[in-house]
Amino acid sequence: MSEYVSRVLLEVNGQEIDDFKTVTEGEVELAKQVKLMNKTGSMDTTPRYTVDVEYVVPADAPEFDFEGVKNGTLTIDKQNGVRVTYTGVTRLKIGSVKYDGDNEATKTINFGAAGKV
Repeated sequence: MSEYVSRVLLEVNGQEIDDFKTVTEGEVELAKQVKLMNKTGSMDTTPRYTVDVEYVVPADAPEFDFEGVKNGTLTIDKQNGVRVTYTGVTRLKIGSVKYDGDNEATKTINFGAAGKV
C-alpha cells in the first residue's frame, strides 16, 4: 500500500503554517566507516535531520517570514495514522520563487531539526 501525506504543519511561536505543496525528508547518517589497521570498522554518529518543503506563496496575503524560524516544530501527518514530528526546527536555506505560469508560485525551504519523534 502506498503512503500518502495528508497534512504538513509548521508551528513557530504559536503560529501555524500549512501552505506546503510537497515535503521531502532528508537522509540520516547513523554511522561512518573508519579505516582500521587490517580492516574497516564503523562508528556511530549524531543524527542530523533535514526536511525540504515546497511552500506555496499566497496570492492574496503576505508571505510568511521564514528567516525568523528557530526552534519550531514540523509535523507530518500521514493518512495511515502515523505522525512524524521534528523538533528544534530551524531554517537553513530559503530558495528562490519558482513561477510556472499555470499554477501557484512556490519556494523551497530547507530546514534542519534537532530531533525526530
